[in-house]
Amino acid sequence: MDFVIEQGDLAYAVGKAFASVSAKSPMPLLSCLLLEADKSGLRVTGSDLDVTTAVTVPCSVSAVGKVAVSARHFNDVVRKIPRGPLKVSIAGEQCEVRYGDGKGWSRFPVQDASDFPRIPELKAEHQATLEGDALARLITRSSYAASSDATRPNLSGVFVQAGEKQVTFVATDGHRLAKASRKGAYGGLGKDGVIIPSRALAAVNRTAEEATGPVAIEIATGRNHAGFTTQVGSFRVQILTRLIQGAYPNYEQVIPKNNPRELKVKRDELLEAVDIVASHADNVTRQVRFAASPGSLGISSATELGAGEHKVSAEFTGEPMEIGYNATYLIDLLKSIETEQVLFRLNNALAAGVVEPVGGLKQAEEELLCLVMPLRLPDAAG
Repeated sequence: MDFVIEQGDLAYAVGKAFASVSAKSPMPLLSCLLLEADKSGLRVTGSDLDVTTAVTVPCSVSAVGKVAVSARHFNDVVRKIPRGPLKVSIAGEQCEVRYGDGKGWSRFPVQDASDFPRIPELKAEHQATLEGDALARLITRSSYAASSDATRPNLSGVFVQAGEKQVTFVATDGHRLAKASRKGAYGGLGKDGVIIPSRALAAVNRTAEEATGPVAIEIATGRNHAGFTTQVGSFRVQILTRLIQGAYPNYEQVIPKNNPRELKVKRDELLEAVDIVASHADNVTRQVRFAASPGSLGISSATELGAGEHKVSAEFTGEPMEIGYNATYLIDLLKSIETEQVLFRLNNALAAGVVEPVGGLKQAEEELLCLVMPLRLPDAAG
Protein backbone atom coordinates (compact mmCIF):
# COMPACT_ATOMS: atom_id res chain seq x y z
CA MET A 1 0.00 0.00 0.00
CA ASP A 2 1.43 3.35 -1.05
CA PHE A 3 -0.43 6.62 -1.66
CA VAL A 4 -0.17 10.41 -1.38
CA ILE A 5 -3.03 12.35 0.19
CA GLU A 6 -3.66 15.81 1.60
CA GLN A 7 -3.55 15.98 5.40
CA GLY A 8 -6.95 17.68 5.58
CA ASP A 9 -8.56 14.98 3.46
CA LEU A 10 -7.09 12.15 5.52
CA ALA A 11 -7.96 13.86 8.80
CA TYR A 12 -11.58 14.31 7.70
CA ALA A 13 -11.97 10.68 6.61
CA VAL A 14 -10.28 9.31 9.72
CA GLY A 15 -12.25 11.55 12.09
CA LYS A 16 -15.57 10.68 10.46
CA ALA A 17 -14.90 6.91 10.53
CA PHE A 18 -13.50 7.11 14.07
CA ALA A 19 -16.95 8.19 15.34
CA SER A 20 -18.22 4.65 14.71
CA VAL A 21 -15.39 2.91 16.56
CA SER A 22 -16.32 1.37 19.90
CA ALA A 23 -14.56 2.79 22.96
CA LYS A 24 -14.53 -0.67 24.52
CA SER A 25 -14.81 -3.89 22.56
CA PRO A 26 -13.95 -7.56 23.21
CA MET A 27 -12.72 -7.70 19.59
CA PRO A 28 -9.34 -5.92 19.23
CA LEU A 29 -9.92 -5.17 15.55
CA LEU A 30 -13.03 -3.15 16.40
CA SER A 31 -10.69 -0.61 18.01
CA CYS A 32 -9.03 -0.22 14.59
CA LEU A 33 -9.69 1.66 11.38
CA LEU A 34 -9.47 -0.17 8.09
CA LEU A 35 -7.48 1.68 5.41
CA GLU A 36 -8.06 0.40 1.87
CA ALA A 37 -6.22 1.96 -1.08
CA ASP A 38 -7.16 1.14 -4.67
CA LYS A 39 -7.37 2.94 -7.99
CA SER A 40 -10.51 4.80 -6.90
CA GLY A 41 -8.75 6.32 -3.88
CA LEU A 42 -8.65 5.60 -0.16
CA ARG A 43 -11.51 4.19 1.88
CA VAL A 44 -11.38 4.54 5.67
CA THR A 45 -13.81 2.39 7.66
CA GLY A 46 -14.70 2.29 11.34
CA SER A 47 -17.27 -0.03 12.91
CA ASP A 48 -18.64 -1.37 16.17
CA LEU A 49 -20.79 -3.89 14.25
CA ASP A 50 -23.95 -1.89 15.01
CA VAL A 51 -22.90 1.30 13.20
CA THR A 52 -20.34 1.42 10.39
CA THR A 53 -18.95 4.53 8.71
CA ALA A 54 -16.92 4.33 5.51
CA VAL A 55 -15.41 7.42 3.86
CA THR A 56 -13.89 7.30 0.37
CA VAL A 57 -11.34 10.00 -0.40
CA PRO A 58 -9.63 10.77 -3.72
CA CYS A 59 -5.85 10.45 -3.61
CA SER A 60 -2.88 9.36 -5.71
CA VAL A 61 -2.37 5.61 -5.23
CA SER A 62 0.82 4.02 -6.49
CA ALA A 63 0.38 0.65 -4.77
CA VAL A 64 -2.95 -0.84 -3.71
CA GLY A 65 -3.44 -2.62 -0.40
CA LYS A 66 -5.23 -2.53 2.92
CA VAL A 67 -4.23 -2.42 6.56
CA ALA A 68 -5.82 -2.00 10.01
CA VAL A 69 -4.39 0.59 12.42
CA SER A 70 -5.29 1.66 15.96
CA ALA A 71 -8.18 4.08 15.50
CA ARG A 72 -7.57 6.38 18.46
CA HIS A 73 -3.80 6.59 18.00
CA PHE A 74 -4.01 7.14 14.24
CA ASN A 75 -6.74 9.77 14.60
CA ASP A 76 -4.84 11.65 17.32
CA VAL A 77 -1.66 11.87 15.24
CA VAL A 78 -3.15 12.56 11.81
CA ARG A 79 -5.20 15.53 12.98
CA LYS A 80 -2.07 17.11 14.52
CA ILE A 81 0.19 16.70 11.48
CA PRO A 82 0.75 19.98 9.58
CA ARG A 83 -1.31 20.61 6.46
CA GLY A 84 0.13 19.53 3.15
CA PRO A 85 0.69 16.31 1.22
CA LEU A 86 1.30 13.10 3.18
CA LYS A 87 2.94 9.96 1.87
CA VAL A 88 1.41 6.86 3.45
CA SER A 89 3.02 3.46 2.94
CA ILE A 90 3.77 0.14 4.58
CA ALA A 91 7.26 -0.10 6.08
CA GLY A 92 7.87 -3.61 7.35
CA GLU A 93 5.12 -4.38 9.86
CA GLN A 94 4.12 -0.73 10.30
CA CYS A 95 2.12 1.94 8.53
CA GLU A 96 4.34 4.95 7.90
CA VAL A 97 3.16 8.52 7.34
CA ARG A 98 5.73 11.02 6.06
CA TYR A 99 4.98 14.74 5.98
CA GLY A 100 6.45 18.21 5.56
CA ASP A 101 8.74 17.34 2.63
CA GLY A 102 10.69 14.93 4.76
CA LYS A 103 10.64 16.98 7.97
CA GLY A 104 8.67 14.42 9.93
CA TRP A 105 7.30 10.90 10.01
CA SER A 106 5.10 8.71 12.19
CA ARG A 107 4.77 4.93 12.25
CA PHE A 108 1.88 2.84 13.49
CA PRO A 109 1.71 -0.90 14.26
CA VAL A 110 -0.68 -2.72 11.94
CA GLN A 111 -3.00 -5.68 12.26
CA ASP A 112 -4.11 -8.16 9.62
CA ALA A 113 -6.77 -6.37 7.58
CA SER A 114 -8.26 -9.66 6.44
CA ASP A 115 -9.56 -10.20 9.99
CA PHE A 116 -11.43 -6.87 10.03
CA PRO A 117 -15.22 -7.45 10.29
CA ARG A 118 -16.80 -7.74 6.87
CA ILE A 119 -18.88 -4.70 5.96
CA PRO A 120 -22.45 -5.87 5.30
CA GLU A 121 -23.84 -5.65 1.78
CA LEU A 122 -27.22 -3.97 1.94
CA LYS A 123 -29.12 -5.42 -1.03
CA ALA A 124 -31.84 -2.91 -0.21
CA GLU A 125 -35.52 -3.63 -0.80
CA HIS A 126 -36.53 0.00 -0.25
CA GLN A 127 -34.81 3.25 -1.14
CA ALA A 128 -35.39 6.98 -1.52
CA THR A 129 -33.43 10.23 -1.43
CA LEU A 130 -33.70 13.28 0.80
CA GLU A 131 -31.84 16.55 0.62
CA GLY A 132 -29.20 16.71 3.34
CA ASP A 133 -30.58 19.80 5.08
CA ALA A 134 -34.11 18.33 5.13
CA LEU A 135 -32.89 15.03 6.58
CA ALA A 136 -30.88 16.87 9.23
CA ARG A 137 -33.96 18.86 10.28
CA LEU A 138 -36.12 15.74 10.55
CA ILE A 139 -33.52 14.05 12.75
CA THR A 140 -32.92 17.12 14.94
CA ARG A 141 -36.61 17.72 15.47
CA SER A 142 -37.35 14.14 16.53
CA SER A 143 -34.36 12.23 17.91
CA TYR A 144 -34.05 14.16 21.20
CA ALA A 145 -37.26 12.48 22.41
CA ALA A 146 -35.94 8.90 22.00
CA SER A 147 -35.47 6.83 25.15
CA SER A 148 -32.10 6.18 26.77
CA ASP A 149 -33.53 3.28 28.79
CA ALA A 150 -31.74 0.09 27.78
CA THR A 151 -34.71 -1.98 28.99
CA ARG A 152 -36.92 -0.45 26.28
CA PRO A 153 -34.85 -0.95 23.12
CA ASN A 154 -37.74 -0.36 20.72
CA LEU A 155 -38.00 3.23 22.05
CA SER A 156 -34.25 3.89 21.83
CA GLY A 157 -34.44 4.87 18.19
CA VAL A 158 -36.47 6.93 15.75
CA PHE A 159 -39.39 5.35 13.92
CA VAL A 160 -39.22 6.27 10.23
CA GLN A 161 -42.42 5.74 8.28
CA ALA A 162 -42.93 6.77 4.66
CA GLY A 163 -45.58 6.82 1.97
CA GLU A 164 -46.47 8.45 -1.31
CA LYS A 165 -47.46 11.69 0.43
CA GLN A 166 -44.89 12.20 3.20
CA VAL A 167 -42.11 10.79 5.37
CA THR A 168 -42.41 10.92 9.16
CA PHE A 169 -39.78 10.67 11.89
CA VAL A 170 -41.18 9.87 15.36
CA ALA A 171 -39.44 9.41 18.71
CA THR A 172 -40.81 8.94 22.22
CA ASP A 173 -39.55 7.82 25.61
CA GLY A 174 -43.02 7.52 27.12
CA HIS A 175 -42.84 10.97 28.73
CA ARG A 176 -42.52 13.07 25.59
CA LEU A 177 -42.95 12.60 21.86
CA ALA A 178 -41.75 14.38 18.74
CA LYS A 179 -43.22 13.89 15.29
CA ALA A 180 -41.49 15.60 12.36
CA SER A 181 -42.72 15.12 8.81
CA ARG A 182 -42.02 16.28 5.28
CA LYS A 183 -44.43 16.13 2.36
CA GLY A 184 -43.33 14.31 -0.76
CA ALA A 185 -43.36 10.92 -2.47
CA TYR A 186 -41.24 8.65 -0.28
CA GLY A 187 -43.10 5.40 -0.83
CA GLY A 188 -39.84 3.81 -1.92
CA LEU A 189 -38.87 3.51 1.75
CA GLY A 190 -41.70 1.06 2.40
CA LYS A 191 -44.94 1.69 4.27
CA ASP A 192 -44.33 -0.47 7.34
CA GLY A 193 -41.67 1.73 8.91
CA VAL A 194 -38.38 0.89 10.61
CA ILE A 195 -36.70 1.86 13.89
CA ILE A 196 -33.27 3.41 13.40
CA PRO A 197 -30.95 3.69 16.44
CA SER A 198 -30.45 7.21 17.78
CA ARG A 199 -26.66 6.78 17.80
CA ALA A 200 -26.64 6.00 14.10
CA LEU A 201 -28.89 8.96 13.32
CA ALA A 202 -26.57 11.28 15.26
CA ALA A 203 -23.79 10.31 12.84
CA VAL A 204 -26.14 10.66 9.87
CA ASN A 205 -27.22 14.09 11.12
CA ARG A 206 -23.66 15.42 11.21
CA THR A 207 -23.00 14.15 7.70
CA ALA A 208 -26.36 15.36 6.34
CA GLU A 209 -25.58 18.89 7.55
CA GLU A 210 -22.34 18.81 5.52
CA ALA A 211 -23.77 17.07 2.46
CA THR A 212 -23.30 18.73 -0.92
CA GLY A 213 -25.78 16.39 -2.58
CA PRO A 214 -28.88 14.38 -1.68
CA VAL A 215 -28.67 11.57 0.85
CA ALA A 216 -29.59 8.14 -0.50
CA ILE A 217 -31.50 6.12 2.10
CA GLU A 218 -31.62 2.36 1.66
CA ILE A 219 -33.56 -0.09 3.82
CA ALA A 220 -32.76 -3.80 3.81
CA THR A 221 -35.32 -5.23 6.21
CA GLY A 222 -34.37 -8.77 5.23
CA ARG A 223 -30.83 -8.13 6.41
CA ASN A 224 -31.95 -5.86 9.25
CA HIS A 225 -29.84 -2.93 8.04
CA ALA A 226 -30.25 0.61 6.76
CA GLY A 227 -27.73 2.70 4.84
CA PHE A 228 -27.24 6.43 4.28
CA THR A 229 -24.90 7.54 1.48
CA THR A 230 -24.01 11.03 0.29
CA GLN A 231 -21.26 13.25 -1.08
CA VAL A 232 -19.51 15.83 1.08
CA GLY A 233 -17.55 17.70 -1.55
CA SER A 234 -15.23 15.12 -3.10
CA PHE A 235 -15.76 12.67 -0.20
CA ARG A 236 -18.23 9.80 -0.38
CA VAL A 237 -19.64 9.03 3.06
CA GLN A 238 -21.63 5.89 3.80
CA ILE A 239 -23.17 5.07 7.18
CA LEU A 240 -24.64 1.62 7.77
CA THR A 241 -26.62 0.62 10.84
CA ARG A 242 -28.50 -2.31 12.24
CA LEU A 243 -32.22 -1.71 12.63
CA ILE A 244 -33.89 -2.06 16.02
CA GLN A 245 -36.20 -5.04 16.10
CA GLY A 246 -39.63 -5.02 17.69
CA ALA A 247 -42.93 -3.24 17.28
CA TYR A 248 -43.15 0.53 17.67
CA PRO A 249 -46.08 1.79 19.74
CA ASN A 250 -49.10 3.27 18.01
CA TYR A 251 -48.05 6.85 18.64
CA GLU A 252 -51.16 8.35 17.04
CA GLN A 253 -53.27 6.90 19.87
CA VAL A 254 -51.44 8.91 22.53
CA ILE A 255 -51.70 12.29 20.79
CA PRO A 256 -54.66 14.17 22.33
CA LYS A 257 -57.31 15.21 19.83
CA ASN A 258 -59.27 17.60 22.06
CA ASN A 259 -57.28 19.86 24.38
CA PRO A 260 -59.49 22.94 24.89
CA ARG A 261 -57.03 25.26 26.66
CA GLU A 262 -54.56 27.14 24.46
CA LEU A 263 -51.40 28.90 25.59
CA LYS A 264 -49.47 30.96 23.05
CA VAL A 265 -46.10 32.39 24.05
CA LYS A 266 -42.90 33.69 22.50
CA ARG A 267 -40.47 30.80 22.18
CA ASP A 268 -37.28 32.68 23.09
CA GLU A 269 -38.84 34.29 26.15
CA LEU A 270 -40.18 30.98 27.43
CA LEU A 271 -36.88 29.20 26.77
CA GLU A 272 -35.01 31.85 28.74
CA ALA A 273 -37.51 31.74 31.62
CA VAL A 274 -37.47 27.94 31.92
CA ASP A 275 -33.67 27.87 31.78
CA ILE A 276 -33.34 30.43 34.59
CA VAL A 277 -35.99 28.93 36.87
CA ALA A 278 -34.72 25.38 36.28
CA SER A 279 -31.58 26.34 38.22
CA HIS A 280 -33.72 25.94 41.36
CA ALA A 281 -35.37 22.70 40.27
CA ASP A 282 -34.88 19.31 41.86
CA ASN A 283 -31.92 17.50 40.32
CA VAL A 284 -33.98 14.36 39.68
CA THR A 285 -37.45 15.55 38.66
CA ARG A 286 -36.30 18.89 37.18
CA GLN A 287 -39.84 20.10 37.89
CA VAL A 288 -40.95 23.63 37.12
CA ARG A 289 -44.47 24.99 37.59
CA PHE A 290 -46.51 26.78 34.95
CA ALA A 291 -49.25 29.13 36.18
CA ALA A 292 -51.28 30.15 33.13
CA SER A 293 -53.93 32.86 33.08
CA PRO A 294 -55.19 35.34 30.48
CA GLY A 295 -52.27 37.58 29.41
CA SER A 296 -49.61 35.97 31.59
CA LEU A 297 -47.60 32.82 32.22
CA GLY A 298 -45.63 32.40 35.43
CA ILE A 299 -42.79 29.86 35.52
CA SER A 300 -41.55 28.98 39.00
CA SER A 301 -39.64 26.44 41.05
CA ALA A 302 -38.92 26.02 44.74
CA THR A 303 -36.63 23.44 46.40
CA GLU A 304 -33.95 23.37 49.09
CA LEU A 305 -31.66 24.77 46.38
CA GLY A 306 -33.67 27.97 46.35
CA ALA A 307 -36.70 29.40 44.61
CA GLY A 308 -37.47 31.59 41.66
CA GLU A 309 -40.23 32.85 39.41
CA HIS A 310 -40.17 34.38 35.95
CA LYS A 311 -43.25 35.84 34.25
CA VAL A 312 -43.73 36.23 30.50
CA SER A 313 -46.54 37.66 28.41
CA ALA A 314 -48.82 35.04 26.94
CA GLU A 315 -52.15 34.54 25.25
CA PHE A 316 -54.23 32.05 27.18
CA THR A 317 -57.77 30.83 26.55
CA GLY A 318 -59.61 28.71 29.08
CA GLU A 319 -59.83 28.49 32.84
CA PRO A 320 -56.58 29.49 34.66
CA MET A 321 -54.49 26.46 35.53
CA GLU A 322 -51.23 25.27 37.04
CA ILE A 323 -49.23 22.39 35.63
CA GLY A 324 -45.80 20.92 36.25
CA TYR A 325 -43.19 19.95 33.66
CA ASN A 326 -39.69 18.54 33.47
CA ALA A 327 -37.57 21.57 32.58
CA THR A 328 -35.08 19.54 30.53
CA TYR A 329 -37.89 18.16 28.40
CA LEU A 330 -39.24 21.67 27.82
CA ILE A 331 -35.83 23.04 26.85
CA ASP A 332 -35.20 20.21 24.39
CA LEU A 333 -38.65 20.70 22.91
CA LEU A 334 -38.38 24.47 22.57
CA LYS A 335 -34.96 24.24 20.95
CA SER A 336 -36.42 22.00 18.26
CA ILE A 337 -39.08 24.57 17.28
CA GLU A 338 -37.68 27.45 15.26
CA THR A 339 -40.73 29.72 15.06
CA GLU A 340 -41.16 32.99 16.96
CA GLN A 341 -44.12 31.66 18.94
CA VAL A 342 -45.20 28.25 20.19
CA LEU A 343 -48.67 26.99 21.03
CA PHE A 344 -49.46 24.67 23.95
CA ARG A 345 -52.78 22.82 23.64
CA LEU A 346 -53.68 21.74 27.18
CA ASN A 347 -56.42 19.86 28.95
CA ASN A 348 -55.73 19.54 32.68
CA ALA A 349 -52.81 19.26 35.08
CA LEU A 350 -52.49 15.48 34.55
CA ALA A 351 -53.03 15.18 30.80
CA ALA A 352 -50.50 15.29 27.99
CA GLY A 353 -50.05 18.64 26.28
CA VAL A 354 -49.44 19.16 22.58
CA VAL A 355 -46.91 21.80 21.51
CA GLU A 356 -46.75 23.14 17.95
CA PRO A 357 -45.09 25.99 16.07
CA VAL A 358 -47.32 29.02 15.51
CA GLY A 359 -47.74 30.00 11.87
CA GLY A 360 -46.02 26.93 10.52
CA LEU A 361 -42.35 26.22 9.91
CA LYS A 362 -40.15 28.12 7.45
CA GLN A 363 -40.29 25.08 5.22
CA ALA A 364 -43.91 24.98 4.03
CA GLU A 365 -43.70 21.27 3.20
CA GLU A 366 -42.63 20.33 6.73
CA GLU A 367 -44.62 19.93 9.95
CA LEU A 368 -43.75 19.39 13.60
CA LEU A 369 -45.83 18.22 16.54
CA CYS A 370 -44.50 17.67 20.06
CA LEU A 371 -46.12 16.11 23.10
CA VAL A 372 -45.04 16.35 26.71
CA MET A 373 -46.48 14.66 29.79
CA PRO A 374 -46.89 16.79 32.94
CA LEU A 375 -45.44 16.08 36.35
CA ARG A 376 -47.94 15.86 39.19
CA LEU A 377 -48.21 18.97 41.37
CA PRO A 378 -49.63 18.21 44.82
CA ASP A 379 -51.72 21.37 44.84
CA ALA A 380 -52.46 21.73 41.11
CA ALA A 381 -56.00 22.46 39.96
CA GLY A 382 -57.42 20.46 37.03
